Amino acid sequence: MLSLLAFLQQISYKLTMRIIAKVYVIVFTLAVLIAVAGHERRFFGVDLAVASKESGAKSAFSIDEAKTYLPAAALLKPTGVDETEVYSNEGRLLGRMVHVQPQARHIIGYGSWLPLVVVFDRDEKIAGVILQAHQETPDFIERLESQGFFASWNGLTASEAVALPVDAVSRATLTTRAAIDSIRLRLASYAAVQVERARIDYLEVARSLAGWLFVLVSLLACYNRSGLAKYRTLILLAAVIVPGFMLGRFVSLELLVNWAVNGIPLQAHFFMFCVLILALGLPLFSSRAWYCSWYCPFGAAQELAGKLCRRKVDGGEKFVAASKRLRPAVLIITVFLLLAGYKFKLSLIEPFSAFLLNSAAVPVLVLAAVFLVLSLFMRRPWCNCFCPSGVIVENLRFPGVFNDKQTAPQENGKMRYAEVLNLLLVIVIIIQVLSPSRMVPSESAPPAKSAPVTATAPQTSALVSDAAAMDNAVLKNIHERKSVRNFTAADVSEEQLTTLVKAGMAAPTARNRQPWQFVVIRDKALMKDLADKLPYAKMLASAAAAITVCGDLEIARAGNSENMWMLDCSAATQNILLALESMGLGGVWTACYPYDDRMQTVTAALKLPEHIVPLCVIPIGYPTGVDKPKDKWKPERLHWDKWQTK
Repeated sequence: MLSLLAFLQQISYKLTMRIIAKVYVIVFTLAVLIAVAGHERRFFGVDLAVASKESGAKSAFSIDEAKTYLPAAALLKPTGVDETEVYSNEGRLLGRMVHVQPQARHIIGYGSWLPLVVVFDRDEKIAGVILQAHQETPDFIERLESQGFFASWNGLTASEAVALPVDAVSRATLTTRAAIDSIRLRLASYAAVQVERARIDYLEVARSLAGWLFVLVSLLACYNRSGLAKYRTLILLAAVIVPGFMLGRFVSLELLVNWAVNGIPLQAHFFMFCVLILALGLPLFSSRAWYCSWYCPFGAAQELAGKLCRRKVDGGEKFVAASKRLRPAVLIITVFLLLAGYKFKLSLIEPFSAFLLNSAAVPVLVLAAVFLVLSLFMRRPWCNCFCPSGVIVENLRFPGVFNDKQTAPQENGKMRYAEVLNLLLVIVIIIQVLSPSRMVPSESAPPAKSAPVTATAPQTSALVSDAAAMDNAVLKNIHERKSVRNFTAADVSEEQLTTLVKAGMAAPTARNRQPWQFVVIRDKALMKDLADKLPYAKMLASAAAAITVCGDLEIARAGNSENMWMLDCSAATQNILLALESMGLGGVWTACYPYDDRMQTVTAALKLPEHIVPLCVIPIGYPTGVDKPKDKWKPERLHWDKWQTK
């Protein structure tokens, strides 16, 4: 009887300790996610920070955003929290800007809702779509931009845009679907369209059904129902194809952190939510590793690759022990970097996104390839040695934070003491993250002004060190101006070029003679010919357009200012260069005057009359970002009151 009671007591103790250990793992994981999400001031979609009055009154739009598609924009007149009218300096209505948020806040992409702005011109046609600062994976957005996805609605009215059947971009379907649905929803309201024409994507329905069918089959195989476990090779191959290449659905640290910050979008991610519940719930309650053993596409790919080579390298007991320590170390290092506030792409530290071939980063593809090769000689090297996501699942299955053995009470006491310290550390982290000093700006110091998020606004350079220059838009633009010689393939509109010439004509001029003429070049063949003949204008071949600033000698002679036309045209050229910088464009001054050979080349190419003298040619386009502003400040060249020898 006593032995039976002792046995039951021992079983009860072990069961209790295991339950406590699993609860500890859950609490610890949630605490870390709260701490990490605290850096973004959001947890499961709930704003942790109390917004200040200044930030609460901040407009959802900016002039710089408006200038992206309406270059003459000078004034915004909000007509609501998500809509504004755009006016020029003359008070002329140029168009409207419509924000899809907060109306489409419930529509979630891969990482979060999308802050999209739809710009309409004065004819109520869409001029462009702007994506503000976002939480989506950068590789996905780059893929969308490269395929011209955001230009799909250009030239359409709101009603036409709602009805337009825009296709999702392959391997970035969640992001594109969220963008399409957000724009449709907002524009349906904007155009007073009550019925939205929904198009059934039968291919997406087929993919979804294949995903649910695979989950069912893999679950049955995990518990060896109907003898499905004997078809393991076929199920592993299906894991690579269905959740891997077909769906691109897998549990990762990036997914966990995104959901911890922005919440779980059940409508868009219901399938993945169920997979996550099964991945964490089954090992928690039944100690079955369904996800790692049967679902994970990369784990399946490693095991299939390993079947190609039967002989495996045996590293011995020391290697096995070291590998068991390495995997938790990877997770711990990643967590501490996140807690420290370091910003990096979580998708780069795990090879799972390699299945999204068209949008996966090169380092991820290389990482995946390396471990697939290692799989020929080792059993699942990524899973057994590195996978940080697998550590979470494994600890839910066999928690090792408490020692069940009773042979070393002192050691047990130390372990429990260490775990108590860990819990206290987590509590301290949470208190620090949620403390009022981090949630609300200090009353003793005014909150820092944050620049509006724009698609083309230039970043403040370190060259602008004076506080007044930092706050002055004109001075900031002057200091940020640079000679741009590297351009993207994007076009520059006729309206933008007209705006630039208007800026040139606003320059100061001697005796108000305005002795200038401007020739805008858009002919690619002509620009290529000039690039070949002008020694310092080779960038004309890749520019979108060019402006030739010329002096009109007849106008100058009539006003007795023949010797000053080049000064007036130089001032006009500088105005154009500054206007380029303010519009997110770039250009460079390539001289013609006073070089006879260059002036003759341009005169012949543009068929200029004898009295028109080309001063310079300005190649124009969207900068690639390679060219940077130069620090030309030399205090030794500043003299006060009189010349000073230094």
